[in-house]
Amino acid sequence: MIRILLPLAVIAALLLPPIFAGPSAEVAGIVKPTTVTGYDYVGNTIDCWMDRNFILSGDCEPEGGIRGKAIFGAVFISAVAAALGVLGLLPVIGRLTSFITMLAGVVVIAAIGYFALTMMGTDEGLAGVQWGSYLAGGGGLLTLISGLAGARGR
Repeated sequence: MIRILLPLAVIAALLLPPIFAGPSAEVAGIVKPTTVTGYDYVGNTIDCWMDRNFILSGDCEPEGGIRGKAIFGAVFISAVAAALGVLGLLPVIGRLTSFITMLAGVVVIAAIGYFALTMMGTDEGLAGVQWGSYLAGGGGLLTLISGLAGARGR
C-alpha cells in the first residue's frame, strides 16, 4: 500500500508547494518573494495529456526547457509507479512492480537534483530553492527505499 501512496505524495510535492523563489516584489505594501511551483512548469503539459494529446512540443511543452521536462518526467514516472502499485498488491506481481517504484524514486531524485543544481546558477542561488524541492527529493528517497524493500519481498 505504501508503494501506491508514496508516488502520489511525490506528485503532490512536485506540483503544489513552492520549489523556487525569485526576486522579491512589493504587493500592496508587503514585500514578498515570487514563488514558482512545479505546476507552473508542467501545468499546460498535464492539461494536454488530460485532453489525450500526448505530445511534448508546441503548446504542450513544459515551461522552463529541460528543467520543466525533468519535473514532468518525475511526475510521469511517479504516476506510472502509483498505477502499477495497485497491480503490485497481487502477491506474484508485487516484486516486479517494486522495480518500477525504485526507478521512480531514482528519477525523482535525479530530477530534483538537476533542478536544484541548475537553479544555483541564478542570482538567488541555493537560497532560492524552496521547501517543496526538499520535500519532493525526500519523497523520492522514500519511494526508492520502499521499492528496495518491496524487491526484497516485504
